[in-house]
Amino acid sequence: MKRLARASLALAAVSFACFIVMILAQVSYRYVGVSMVFSEEAARLFNVYAVFFGLVYVVYASGDVRINLIDAFFDSRPRLAVALSLVYTVLAIIFMAILCVGSWRLMNSNWSWPLPSISFLSKGHVYLAPFIGSVLSLIILVGRVIETLRLRQPVFPLTEDVE
Repeated sequence: MKRLARASLALAAVSFACFIVMILAQVSYRYVGVSMVFSEEAARLFNVYAVFFGLVYVVYASGDVRINLIDAFFDSRPRLAVALSLVYTVLAIIFMAILCVGSWRLMNSNWSWPLPSISFLSKGHVYLAPFIGSVLSLIILVGRVIETLRLRQPVFPLTEDVE
């Protein structure tokens, strides 16, 4: 899982860097008076990929929003902490499963339609990122449920463990 998180973080960083380059090129070319037809669509595509590759890392690092007071309350109650951890994780699994199915349907229904300014890519490529991100996140979350049940304690990897 650690390698998956690192690879996902690297892909998110590369996608974000490409997104920034496309935006800067678009602004620069507009300043000069030349229009880059594909830059807006490419920037959008890179942004979507950065978000959903980044999602995999956030899921691995348990970087979701939490209320520290609730976690501190359950720290002194190990059984309740395990139950709360499982509830969090199962809710995340449900959300990722819905995202996975929805992005799969959108990807399949739009695969034959080319992007207007980048004709060698289809509209399905836009929905490929949420599909990949949700599938990889589901793998991590199911692994977390199995570990939590096996160890009988919440499994929340620290961010430092990934780097």
